[in-house]
Amino acid sequence: MQKTEGAANRRAVRFPVYEFLILFLPIAALVLLVGFAFISLRMDAHVETLLDLDGTRLHHIGGFIGAEVANSLDHLRSLATESATTDALDRPNPRNLQALEHSFLALARRNPHYHQVRWLDQHGSERLRIERDDGEPYAVAAADLQDKSDRYYVTAANRLLAGEMYVSRIDLNVERGSVELPPRPTLRVAAGLYDSEKRPQGVLVINIAMQYLFNAVQHLRQESSEADYLLVNREGMLLNGDLPAISGAASGGEQPLSFAASFPEVWEEMMRRRSGSLESWSGLWTWQTLAPVDAFRQLTRSTEVQTGTADRLISDDFSLTLVAHRPVDTLMEMRREIRIPISLAVLVGLAVYGTSLFLYLSGHVRERRAELNAAYAMARASQLERLKELEERFHALVDASSIGQLVVDAEGTIELCNRAAEAILEYSRGELIGKSVEVLLPDELEQAHVRHRRDFLSAPEARKMGDGRELVAVTKSGKRLAVEVGLNPYLDKGRQLVLASIIERPR
Repeated sequence: MQKTEGAANRRAVRFPVYEFLILFLPIAALVLLVGFAFISLRMDAHVETLLDLDGTRLHHIGGFIGAEVANSLDHLRSLATESATTDALDRPNPRNLQALEHSFLALARRNPHYHQVRWLDQHGSERLRIERDDGEPYAVAAADLQDKSDRYYVTAANRLLAGEMYVSRIDLNVERGSVELPPRPTLRVAAGLYDSEKRPQGVLVINIAMQYLFNAVQHLRQESSEADYLLVNREGMLLNGDLPAISGAASGGEQPLSFAASFPEVWEEMMRRRSGSLESWSGLWTWQTLAPVDAFRQLTRSTEVQTGTADRLISDDFSLTLVAHRPVDTLMEMRREIRIPISLAVLVGLAVYGTSLFLYLSGHVRERRAELNAAYAMARASQLERLKELEERFHALVDASSIGQLVVDAEGTIELCNRAAEAILEYSRGELIGKSVEVLLPDELEQAHVRHRRDFLSAPEARKMGDGRELVAVTKSGKRLAVEVGLNPYLDKGRQLVLASIIERPR
């Protein structure tokens, strides 16, 4: 029973699951919250870095276009007012026209983006034209000069007042009524020409080949494996390459693709803001509107270019939008690269904390169990000592009794014998311990007594001395004695024992 109680006490000291959860869960929730917040901040910072990178690239292209327009207008103004031009307008003789041609050629050689430099009269007919072929400018023969009176930019340029300059939209160059092949994107700047008497003599037009803009965008597309760079016109049509695969559109020939129809939510935002960024289901978008005139005007506000030139510009308000697109797969991969190591660090941290907490609490449990075991051992030792003391007192009481007393187990083995019994039966001290009780009976009664003992133990009950039973005991010397025997059965630690009291019957 004591062992059972000790084991129960040790089982009662279990691992404190509730205390573990109280200490672990709040810290785990805090660590997860901080981890997720850190992941979000890292993602936002990485997205901002991508946006800054794309925005810087777009800004460089926009600034380059503004500088190109500024240089072209400066060249246009200078060429329109230099002496070679005014001399040719005042006296268009072969010598002066030759000098004007040389002036046009020199300008074209210095500026490889100038595809054409032309003088058109008031009726829209070309009077002098410098064209670039395979990179080298040359003067077009008089027989090949064209009538451009039906072109929109000629009409607009002829309406200019003195000192005004015109910037066209970017479109494909047209020669002899048809689009030039291969297509040549062109921006035109024009100014009115006046002789020394301030009489109008037509317009001066410079054709700027804008293929470099498309080449720059193509270079960006080839340079970046993660981003795609697109040119979209004012009507929302794609001018270079194919739409991103996420749109599900196909190029379908040489016709421009509708960016506005493929990505309406992005296009709507682009119409509201000239530059900006947006993250949507289709990816990360950055854009900047490229308006040559606006870029030039912005340049004049930040440099020392004459502001009067910018104020007297006439344009078609033409613009292109340069778009940088990073697919959603790229963003997901970026987020995965950020999320995985941070998540692993958080999980490892929680695992280390949880393990440390578990070991700490387990140590407390082991200490408590050790304390209980020690207390149990002390109590057990004290109890055993007490039992031993009681047993000794019992033996002393039994031994001090004047009545002979034996303690016999269920097998008939004598476990205890007091002095009075040893004296009656003529045995020395302790000699009967361990012997069978049948040695105290006559030989002829031994077998019968074994049966009687078993029957008695099957239904033990106390039997008093003097119940009229005549019993005979045999002493060590073989002498037979008439005795009276009282039996008192009892249990000791689950064992059936019998206390037998013996007195010699008077003769």
